[in-house]
Amino acid sequence: MAKGSTKGGGNAGANNAKEMKMFLKNRMWKDHWQVLVGVSAVVVALFAYFFLQHANSEQSIQLIHLSNKVDVDRVFRSGEPWIVLCSKEDSVLPEVFDKASKRLSSKINVGVVDCNGRLPSGKTVYNKFLIRDDIVPTVFTVANGEKPKQLFLNYLQKPKALASQALVQVKKTLHEVQNTKQLEDKCLGKSTSCVLIYRTGKKFDEYQKTWLQTVMERHRLVKFAWMDSSILSLSVESLLKKPATQNQHRLVVFKKVQSTDGNTTTLAKSYTSYFEQLAVEAFLDEHVAAKGDTDSFRPLTKPVTVKRRPKPTPATKQTDSQPKRTAEDIAELERQRRARMDEESQQFYPEEVDEPVDVAADIDDEDEDVVIDLDDL
Repeated sequence: MAKGSTKGGGNAGANNAKEMKMFLKNRMWKDHWQVLVGVSAVVVALFAYFFLQHANSEQSIQLIHLSNKVDVDRVFRSGEPWIVLCSKEDSVLPEVFDKASKRLSSKINVGVVDCNGRLPSGKTVYNKFLIRDDIVPTVFTVANGEKPKQLFLNYLQKPKALASQALVQVKKTLHEVQNTKQLEDKCLGKSTSCVLIYRTGKKFDEYQKTWLQTVMERHRLVKFAWMDSSILSLSVESLLKKPATQNQHRLVVFKKVQSTDGNTTTLAKSYTSYFEQLAVEAFLDEHVAAKGDTDSFRPLTKPVTVKRRPKPTPATKQTDSQPKRTAEDIAELERQRRARMDEESQQFYPEEVDEPVDVAADIDDEDEDVVIDLDDL
């Protein structure tokens, strides 16, 4: 019995162990199933992500049709920043351009155009803008109403270099003006509006540079320039009614309008309020538009010029123009002064009657002061 009991007990323990093993085995399968489902979900998500990335990449690269006036105007005349690849519609994109376009798609426009196609003028893109077709891949940027700029081989080796240089070439620039010729070349000589910032002696702060860049990118067809008003003067300074302060830079908007007789007139309007982003943006939004209101502008009848302010000369002191006196001269002057004082005391407090004194002569002597030559001041 005892032996039988022992054997029966051993079978029961074996059964329990077997059941436990099956339980654990089934539980592990459940855990594996959850892991597999999780991995499958991650794989599907990654596949969907890459698929969408590829689809977005294809959509972000726009095909430019030269026969479409809207496309031509938007790329070459709107002022918008573009990077464009010269390629046929069915050609495979170069890897360097494809990867660079993914870096740039959220910052500037990316397009592909057949540069052998004809523009409305009848010229090809190569001929019209002097684009070299022997540099492959042929890539150029266009922005700010300027002519296209080609990217050369040193920027076509790596996507990062291509993307970085493209951003440099489409960046809106604030030009410095130091003379009348530069003012004409960089501002007044353009057909579009021009904003001239009349900077005080203090340089632009970093935050001012940041928001100025934002403002300029909102008005890419408008030219922007600046001049240092502490050393340069503008012939239309009368427009700036308020005097400059150390922190309040001012600006003048120049705009050209054509009259009915075909003559072009330059108009100007100044801004002398707070030099802050919101205020300047509101002013420019209202006045720099091509067809904006010009009633508040002043027509200019004379050319605008820039001149250098004369250097201030310190006033010459009176003593600088007179010769220095020696010790003997000073002693002689002191002796004469004491002699006059003695004579005056005798006149007012006489101790005895002396001979008549010629008071008038003494007065005449006293009135003989040093004569100063005003030309030496």
